[in-house]
Amino acid sequence: MHSDSNSGKDKEKIYPSYTELRIYPSFSEVREKFNAPQNFKMYFPREVYDQIVKGSLSVEGIDVISQNSVTKANNLENQTVFIRRPRESPIECQVIRSNDLLLKDVKTGRYIRAQNHELEYVNIPEEEGTEVTFALKQHGDATLSYLIN
Repeated sequence: MHSDSNSGKDKEKIYPSYTELRIYPSFSEVREKFNAPQNFKMYFPREVYDQIVKGSLSVEGIDVISQNSVTKANNLENQTVFIRRPRESPIECQVIRSNDLLLKDVKTGRYIRAQNHELEYVNIPEEEGTEVTFALKQHGDATLSYLIN
């Protein structure tokens, strides 16, 4: 999980002063204490966010004015990538579908599939996940809390 403070155009990472993990028989609770700015963003990779119990993500210690979640999709589709396989020249391809890495060979026009570890990227791919933006009544000590299945 990544955390960003948002002041104008500047984004500054904030880190918890501590993280507490409580483990129960059927779920776990994560509690992270922050010196939180009035407005900040938390980023959860898809694999983490999918495990968070719906409605359990909250900030304690400071009143929350608003909380907004935005899903960030992988931006690989229509991007150029190269497949690098042992003892072969790199193959330039266009990404057709990122979920199963269906690619189109630029030279031959044929479709092929690749594995993640075989790809070289022209642009840095965006990570899939969810960005949660919090607007707090004021800055100060706060605890971000959520339950995980």
